[in-house]
Amino acid sequence: MDYLELFDYFKKARAKLVESLEKLTNDEFIKNRGLSFDSIKDVITHTIMVEDNWLHYRFPGLGAGTDRKFQDFKNITDVKRYMSEVDAKTSKLFEKLTEGDLQKQVKRPLPNGGAAVYSLAQVLYHVPIEVIYHYGEIFAEFWKMNIDAPYYSYLDYSKQKA
Repeated sequence: MDYLELFDYFKKARAKLVESLEKLTNDEFIKNRGLSFDSIKDVITHTIMVEDNWLHYRFPGLGAGTDRKFQDFKNITDVKRYMSEVDAKTSKLFEKLTEGDLQKQVKRPLPNGGAAVYSLAQVLYHVPIEVIYHYGEIFAEFWKMNIDAPYYSYLDYSKQKA
């Protein structure tokens, strides 16, 4: 599997998740549930910020990340708008990405003032894996709410792709 396939898979899984999120009332979507980022809204927004921060700020050396805050997003429409913006930026990045770019350094600022350094290739695996982890967190919350989670396995994805 390569990073392009991994990104394609997580974006298709996200589309199924967003369909389910759109069925929630806004109160259910924004309710503080004590998740890793309080609400379902904040968790899904975090997943978009992960992609934005790593690929569109840290990789090109534009700083630690976006200045957007969870409070900037009031509903699923706001989240989907941001998701579309980041998707467009990621598509443009992938169009011009070269094999040489995969070895370039990506720095993540640390609280002590230092930086952790990774290759872009590592980041291109990290982003989808972290995102999928948080999808599981949302699924668990769905199950607590007696809502079927929109599980979409990689095996189903690869079978449909073939």
